[in-house]
Amino acid sequence: MSDPGPMPTFLGTADPGGHHSRGPRCISTHRNGPLLQQPQTAELNSPHPTRQRRSGFDVREEPISDFISKGLMTIDQAMSCFRTFFQGCDRYIPIFDPELDNFESVRARSSILLNAICTIGSRVETKSGSQISDLLHAELKRWINVVIQNKTLNCLESIQALLIVACYSAERSLLLSFATRMALDLSLDDAFEELIQRLTMDEIEGIPELHMTTDEEERSLMRKSRTWFGLLVLDHIFHVDGGKPPGIRMTGNSHRCRILLRHHTSTILDLRLFSQVELNVIRARVNDTLDTKETLDRPDIAEFVHEAKVDLDLWFDDWLRIIENSIAAGEERPFLLAALRVQKCWAELILHCKALLSMGVENVAAMSPIERNILLLAKSSARKHLRLISTEPDFYLAKLKYAMDFVWAKCAFCFLLLLKLSRLLPERREEHQELLDHGNRLLNELTRSVGSSGQIIGNGSIYLQILRLSIEKYGRIFQEREAGGDPVTTAPFWESFDAQADLQSFVPEQFVREWDFPGLNLFYFPTAWQDFFGDFSLAV
Repeated sequence: MSDPGPMPTFLGTADPGGHHSRGPRCISTHRNGPLLQQPQTAELNSPHPTRQRRSGFDVREEPISDFISKGLMTIDQAMSCFRTFFQGCDRYIPIFDPELDNFESVRARSSILLNAICTIGSRVETKSGSQISDLLHAELKRWINVVIQNKTLNCLESIQALLIVACYSAERSLLLSFATRMALDLSLDDAFEELIQRLTMDEIEGIPELHMTTDEEERSLMRKSRTWFGLLVLDHIFHVDGGKPPGIRMTGNSHRCRILLRHHTSTILDLRLFSQVELNVIRARVNDTLDTKETLDRPDIAEFVHEAKVDLDLWFDDWLRIIENSIAAGEERPFLLAALRVQKCWAELILHCKALLSMGVENVAAMSPIERNILLLAKSSARKHLRLISTEPDFYLAKLKYAMDFVWAKCAFCFLLLLKLSRLLPERREEHQELLDHGNRLLNELTRSVGSSGQIIGNGSIYLQILRLSIEKYGRIFQEREAGGDPVTTAPFWESFDAQADLQSFVPEQFVREWDFPGLNLFYFPTAWQDFFGDFSLAV
């Protein structure tokens, strides 16, 4: 073997104490960035010159191309998918500026944002069985990885792209956390306060006119504020309804966001966005109070529920007046009002169900009068929710094919919970029939809203199937009772053991694994039987 020559010493040199001191580490996070070279101890005139060594790391920064440039779709197809997205998906992600976020502008500014919009638009309009939307989605996920790992790609449009994908992806919480981290790096959380200061300074007389130089800056601040508030709303929804760890918290007065409605770049969908900001701040506070580790007395919980209900009523009255008096709302007003009423019902339903969960009561037969009253309020909210979405399908269900998984899950869960409560609490025959009629109408409208394509974004088809199975089970049991000629119309369904067992076995895993919806754990077990089994176990 030939002599390898002197060993380089850059791996470490011994000090008198026996320790090793390492040379400067070489790490580069940019492909074209400087790479620190380690000192070499081999002499240049050595008969066996050693190859110069470098130790470093380089994060690849591949340029992102849009789907048109990559040949995955034609420009006409991309424009069609883009239009489809802004026909309904933007209602659930109200963070865009229609004057700026047109097809040409988005394509020129951000390939990843264009790809995200076209992917979701494609999944809405693609016919059932087509693989184009799956191909685009797989390609989009590849480039989302590139955006996350490259700091130089951190910009407002990248955050908006991540926000879109989080709404329609199973990895919703993870992608939202990445988007939030990127938003903090860009200081999007400061844009709101800066914009408020500019708006208040504009109203002070004697200040020189600066509109010629600040219009573009204010539009940028408004876009950043929308995106930040979009992150906040989604974070609160995933926290309260999905079990995500707490993230963004608004420490000030949430009503202050209303001032942005006065900005000259405000859009119609800002009414939807800022109303959701205020609502979900209330919901997050309610959830964190009821979810506290400290033991709360039941009277205190009941009082807190009453106060929270007052806050929800005030929020609803304020925004009902704002939307009805808004001249800019125009043709969008019926859709905004329908969404407002449905959101209030959902907030009240979750409030009452989480209060019962916090009280630790699950057996309806063992409930106190206060607890039973809270349960009845939950049932009333769920029934009102079902009536609203089924009797006004043109203003709510017609746009559901554009909705994210959470909205589909709410519709299926509300009916399933109402079905269960109708069995746990005595009802008249007319109420059972009304529930079945509303359920069938809801199923028909949802099926019709999907249209001939048969395609639903995300996991919406799963919740549609859950709704269909719930209605089939309920209808079958109801018809069996009718065929039996049972004259007692007020007896609860739990008296039929088969019906109760069938219901208890039907708890879709989506509501346990995907979402943190309370209420399906309720059951009816006569207290006399409970005492009997307790005495029996003691005797044994």
